[in-house]
Amino acid sequence: MRPRDGAQGMTGPLPERAPVVIIGGGIIGMSTLYHLAHRGVPALLIERRKVASGTTWHAAGIVGQLRDSASQTELGKYTARLFRDLEDETGQGTGYKQNGTINIALSDVRHGQLLRQHDHAARMGIPSHLLTPQEVSEHWPALIVDDVRSGFFVPSNGQVNPLDVTMALSRGARQKGAQVVEGTRAERLELRGGRVVGVVTDKGTVSTSQVLIAGGMWSHHFGKAHGLTVPLHAAEHFYIVTEPVAGLPSDQPILNIVEDRTYWKEDAGKLLIGGFEAQGKAWAQDGIPEDFDPAHPEWPDTPSIGWKPWSGRVQEECLAARDAAVLLDQSMYAKIVVQGPDAVRALNHVCGAQMDVAVGVSVYTQFLNAQGGIEADVTVTRTAPHSFLVVTGHPGQMRDQAWIRAHADPGWRFELFDATSGYSLLTLHGPRARAILQALSGDDVSNAAFPFGAAREIDIAYARGWVIRRSFLGELGFEMLLPTEVTAHVYEAILEAGAPLGLRHMGMFAMNACRIEKGFRHFGHDIGEDDTPFETGLGFAVDLDKGDFLGRDRLARQKAEDGPAFRHRLVSVRVPGLSATEGPYLIHNEPVWKDGRIVGHVTSGDWGFRLQAIVGLATLEHADGVSRAWIDEGRFAVQIAGQMYSADIGLAPFHDPKGKIMRG
Repeated sequence: MRPRDGAQGMTGPLPERAPVVIIGGGIIGMSTLYHLAHRGVPALLIERRKVASGTTWHAAGIVGQLRDSASQTELGKYTARLFRDLEDETGQGTGYKQNGTINIALSDVRHGQLLRQHDHAARMGIPSHLLTPQEVSEHWPALIVDDVRSGFFVPSNGQVNPLDVTMALSRGARQKGAQVVEGTRAERLELRGGRVVGVVTDKGTVSTSQVLIAGGMWSHHFGKAHGLTVPLHAAEHFYIVTEPVAGLPSDQPILNIVEDRTYWKEDAGKLLIGGFEAQGKAWAQDGIPEDFDPAHPEWPDTPSIGWKPWSGRVQEECLAARDAAVLLDQSMYAKIVVQGPDAVRALNHVCGAQMDVAVGVSVYTQFLNAQGGIEADVTVTRTAPHSFLVVTGHPGQMRDQAWIRAHADPGWRFELFDATSGYSLLTLHGPRARAILQALSGDDVSNAAFPFGAAREIDIAYARGWVIRRSFLGELGFEMLLPTEVTAHVYEAILEAGAPLGLRHMGMFAMNACRIEKGFRHFGHDIGEDDTPFETGLGFAVDLDKGDFLGRDRLARQKAEDGPAFRHRLVSVRVPGLSATEGPYLIHNEPVWKDGRIVGHVTSGDWGFRLQAIVGLATLEHADGVSRAWIDEGRFAVQIAGQMYSADIGLAPFHDPKGKIMRG
């Protein structure tokens, strides 16, 4: 490793206390240190060896900007500016070169994807160009382009030296009062009353109330020692650096060949070629099992952004949900118990809906932030006077618990319990779902006794569990929360009772297609931290009269000023005239046009097997409000891979718009 410019002052004594301690001196930890310092928080970073001596040292250093969501793309644009400006701020070079990136397509499928990226780039204000094979060859003269379909060039992308960037971030952070101490190993966290109060190192203890674990491949083991799950594991990865290549320009654009899983870039006069292994191999393990045949992989390797080799199965599952019944295993969803005398106060503070409901009522709601934005999309069931069961997506298992704790009054009397492993979640959907469940239970599950939104603790196949009357598919549905130890028995009983009624299994692809037809939102795709419930059609899940809660003031102003025609609005989209086999499909980020200008973009899309149409959800923006009258004017189009297609837009979903089926 070459000498590091500006490394002086990074091996000083360990301070006694710090407002924040960052464990790990790679680019993630150092970027956090830098940005905290620029917000007036002089944090401390400790590194067990030398800064950037881990995976940061040999990272690819490719700087891209286009991401799946608008907010992530804006972050990518900010990062590109940051790498450019860091040298002026700190005097430390970053090796930043704005030489651009070229993605090439070797197939029609990939070509279609590049067309979509070009559309997305235009919407986000990032200049880009579609290249012919000959134009690709002009940028990469040594490249044989006989099999190249097209190219996609983003001139404002580039590359950096990750080591130099880390050093520049360090210098910028230390100029603002942050501290970096190398050669110091974090041994454990010091906890008191369930909260961190310090970091114990081999050089002493630092008092602190906040810690960021940014140790890369070591984070998993460090977190595990404290009962924290950090889902990271090191994997083997290879790259090639050639001998010096004569005539290779220093501003050579980076080349990405997705079909080959490779990237190609200039590196100090040499060519660096990196690959992304199709079958990743965990490092420090015994290797791949003997019965695994890499020549015949559990999925086909034919790429597609439309009809796929398994789409026929997805169709069968969706139609079974419409005509008979399907069983879906959603046990990976997180289940969080909130209990105690002040449990209802803690939940009411973070939720938009009223949580003080009767025992046996299930409430669909969102966790909100101070700006009224959505932090989680959950169902909450009151299982006892002082006990609630929150069901949330599996990525929110730790995050959602932390959100409740972080915004609770320390004096409130309640506790959280992660019950994810204690319960399975089997969901039964379709017009024959009630008959199947009734065959296994002596309890009355009729619509009169068990209406939509209700929750009951009932007997199922001689076991007992909580059943919630809901469906993410938009069909008659029951969500069964069962103790883990009885799940296998109940599962087999459901299959036996359902066999003569046409019951079949359903997977997540089919669930996703159904929920898009029904217009149900998915956190992370259709709704997120910058969206309010009113903007996303979820205003019915907000009770402004229940008292103070996170984001209430912003939501009240928004409703008073904009309702019912909010300037931003999530709507349903249908593109007539397209087919399941030929597409093209709505997927994500396709621009939506009206009267010659972009008015929004698709947030998620798929083929709707019940509607026999391409459907999706989209967020629209209109200065005078996205009103029903403005939508009814029509003249909407979606841009898919560079082509315009007329689109139907509606505030209500196209499948069962009034919800009669799932409430029947």
